[in-house]
Amino acid sequence: MKKIDIEFKEDSRQQDIKVIITAEKMDDEVRELIKRISDPFSSGFSVYDEKGAVVVLPCDKIISISSDKRKLKVIADNGVFELRSSLQDVEKQLSSLSFIKISRYEIINLHKVAKFDFSISGSLRIEMNNGMQTWASRRNIGEIKRRLMRKDLDL
Repeated sequence: MKKIDIEFKEDSRQQDIKVIITAEKMDDEVRELIKRISDPFSSGFSVYDEKGAVVVLPCDKIISISSDKRKLKVIADNGVFELRSSLQDVEKQLSSLSFIKISRYEIINLHKVAKFDFSISGSLRIEMNNGMQTWASRRNIGEIKRRLMRKDLDL
């Protein structure tokens, strides 16, 4: 992730907020930043806690999202939640820089990964920062390796 420098200028003539983004080039990270600034609520999901109460969960708190008995289970830094949506719809909404689909049933946050273990022949074991372990399906290993090799992905 690129470093972001923020500067504030007070202007009594300015009625609205004006944001100018300067970068080397327009890339996925800049697009994501523009999206988050223009729609601050796009960076989170409305999920349900164990009591059924609605909680807005920021994307950066999500560790993994998995399909479990036709429901989505969201494991986050602050607990386990239910998301009432399809995994395919959630995948489209999540930042492609931070999240990756590791199997037909699971998406993980790459910034929450502690270790990738490619040592097991043909398999990929993934250990998350919270100690949780999961496995990538064989068909997704190639894409995971490609994403890890990208220079603009700062893990």
